[in-house]
Amino acid sequence: MDTAIIITTKDRVSYLFRAVDSIFEQTIKPNEIIIVDDCSIVKVPEQILSLYKSKASNLDIVLKYYYNPVSMGGNFSRNFGANNTSAEILFFLDDDDIYTPNAIEDKLTIFKHDNNIGMVYTGIKFVTSDNLETIKRYKRPLSKKISFHSLLKFGNIVGPTSSVAVRKNDFIKAGMFDKDLIAMQDYELWIRMARCSDVVHDNGMNLIYTIHTTGEQISSKHEKYLRAAEYIFNKFSKEIEALNAHHHFWSEVYFRVALSASHSSEFKKIRYASKSFLLRPSIKSLALLLPTFALRKIKPFV
Repeated sequence: MDTAIIITTKDRVSYLFRAVDSIFEQTIKPNEIIIVDDCSIVKVPEQILSLYKSKASNLDIVLKYYYNPVSMGGNFSRNFGANNTSAEILFFLDDDDIYTPNAIEDKLTIFKHDNNIGMVYTGIKFVTSDNLETIKRYKRPLSKKISFHSLLKFGNIVGPTSSVAVRKNDFIKAGMFDKDLIAMQDYELWIRMARCSDVVHDNGMNLIYTIHTTGEQISSKHEKYLRAAEYIFNKFSKEIEALNAHHHFWSEVYFRVALSASHSSEFKKIRYASKSFLLRPSIKSLALLLPTFALRKIKPFV
């Protein structure tokens, strides 16, 4: 079962090769590593690239590097990587995240067990960009199998792009990443993957996910998050209404917006946490009504 790791990167060379090193340490090596550089200001130095291609070759891995002359975004870049490999199983890895040594092996074991499985996800260990060696928090998978309906009702209960691997045929059948989305592209794809295949977890926590203390992630830009949520709601409005999940969907969206807004605006955080709570009362949305400085003592990454 051939595998390819698709890494999207932009202006983060030091993080990029930290990610590649984690792939070199896998118990089962991939057939390919495909790096898609989305128009970095400075390309990866040829000397470093040659060194890593040599390291990859010594491990029987083909390392490919593509450079977008114009920034096309993460969705385009991931689809481009997928279109430039014949591998049956695709892993998506953001340049600032890394795998634990069993990441590939654990997912392949699941894929080999059942051809109906189109996507496998894993649990997450969180680190911060100012302390990459210390695990600050863990996120274990909520359930063995995730359905199309549960994703519409409860939001992105799978996790980020780096936490999954997909069967390429099912990924293509689902329509690949939506290039029109400005945020939440992972969540929207998970919905479509769950509609056309089974989605399960690998019983592990095989991703180390980096939280940037400077708020670099797209998820910290709450206005883009809102626009993306509106786009997703319109795309799946019939299914959401059929499930009577309108309040569930928007409560989860407003909670995520409140969480990301906490980096920049106490007023917006409280506003959207209140909206989340009124639509669907929960302890987590109620907790966001606390002052951010107090909340950070409970939840480190707010």
